[in-house]
Parts: sequence; structure tokens; C-alpha cells
Amino acid sequence: MTHGELIKKLRHERGLTQQQLATGISSRTTLSSLENNQTDITSSILFSYLKRMNISVQEYLFYFNGDSASEKERASQYFYDTVIQQRDLEIKKRILNYQSRYRDSNDFYFCCLSIELKLFLNHKHQQAVFDVDEDMSLIKAYLEHITQWGHFEMSVFSNCLYIFSSDYIRGTFKTLLKRTKILSRIDTYQNDLSIFLNNCIVLSLERHHFDATDFYVQQLFSLSAKTPRQAYDRMMCAYYLELLKAVRGQSSAVSATIDSFRNLGFQEHADGLVALKQRLLSRTVMQA
Repeated sequence: MTHGELIKKLRHERGLTQQQLATGISSRTTLSSLENNQTDITSSILFSYLKRMNISVQEYLFYFNGDSASEKERASQYFYDTVIQQRDLEIKKRILNYQSRYRDSNDFYFCCLSIELKLFLNHKHQQAVFDVDEDMSLIKAYLEHITQWGHFEMSVFSNCLYIFSSDYIRGTFKTLLKRTKILSRIDTYQNDLSIFLNNCIVLSLERHHFDATDFYVQQLFSLSAKTPRQAYDRMMCAYYLELLKAVRGQSSAVSATIDSFRNLGFQEHADGLVALKQRLLSRTVMQA
């Protein structure tokens, strides 16, 4: 099987058109030429295709080679080990650096940076590269100690959602509203709260906690009436509700809601919404 044939097979399995896979990465013609074995592409374009299909480089090489590996494929694996994973090494160095700066300065900002990078690597590899139990306790203790939350506290909680249970997030949301009430007239507060709710919605969809999804969408819709982001947030609410139907296996107009963003010129954002839809639907199929 050629690279073009394999990309075409993987694309079909994920229900993507050539345009959906290529948008924002290459022209549709480039992808078509690859699939028809008429041209080669750069590694960066190939990696971008794989990322959109939620396929790792290692998985792709396995599909391409089966249980054998030619000299070229071994070279590709070497490239992965020494170049791509080098980025992980750099992130780990940054984590150690931030931890050191936190110990020296006692500035919780650096502690939070190290934790967020740990969560990033855990999420990237879909496994516990780092044990974050102690970090979760640190974040909880800090947030519970602060009686008046500001931008920093909201950002910390929003960026670290994945380490908390859904019940804890739902319960703390009420506390968040109380502890930030004094800031509610500030425009940046409404923006921070909108970002937080969007993160909560995506996480609840990933965890299949659909009652929580409904709750956070309602909160986002209500909030949008008070902010300059009203049109955007309400378009996102429509997207989330249709995506929820799709994840539940119901008839859905989620593609139409994505097209609304695309028609307004938000091409890159629309591509991100497509990727989220494909990721959630693929997880649903795997769990079925």
C-alpha cells in the first residue's frame, strides 16, 4: 500500500472529504494528487493530515509497514525519536525550570505554569506522563484559600480543569461566581468566564457527562446577553447543542453550525470545530 492509498483509506474511515482534510493544510488538489499517487508531499503536510485525523506518527508507520520496517522506515522512527520527542524533552526542562523558580520566589504563577505543562503532556500522550495528584491538591488549596478571585485564579482553574472531577468543577462553579461577583462589571471578567464555560462544555462532552453539558451551555447562553461576545457565544451554544445530539447518536445539524463560522470568514476556527467533532465522535464509536 502506498502513502496515498493509506491516507485515502484513513480519511474515508473517518468520514472526511478531501476538502475537510485539506482545508488549512494544503489545497484539495495536493491531497487528491497524493491519494492518486501522482505526487509526494512534505513531512509537515503529512503530519498535519495525521493530526487532523487524530493519528499519531507511530500509528501511521505501523499501518504502513505492518510488522516490518525498511531502512527508510527505521530512519523515520529515528527522526520521530530524536526530533519530535525532543520537543517533549524541552517541555520537561521547562517544567523543571518553572518548579525551580517557584521554589526560589514562592510565586505561585510559576507553579501553575509547571502544572499546566504537565497536563499538556498528559493530554498529548493520553496517559499519565506526570503524576498530578499532588498538583491537584496544590491548586485546590490555593483556590479555596483565596476569597476574592481575579483573572489569575479564573485562568488557573480553567486551564487545569482536566485534573478535577466533574462534581468538583460543578460545585466550584457556584463558588467562582460568588468570589468574582465584584469583577462582573469588567469586560475582561466576562471574557474569562466565557472561556471557562467553553472549557467546561468540551470537557463534559469528552467525559460523556451530558447533563453537565446542558447546564454549562445554558450558563454560556445566559452570560452572552451581557457581553460584546453575544453573537459568537450564541453561535457556539448552537454548535455545542448540535454536537451533543451527534455524540448521542441523534440527528444533528452540527455541520451547518460549523458552516456558519466558515461563512463569516472564521476558517481556522471552523476547522478546529470540525476536528473537535471528529475526535468526540471517534471516541463515541470506540466506547460503543
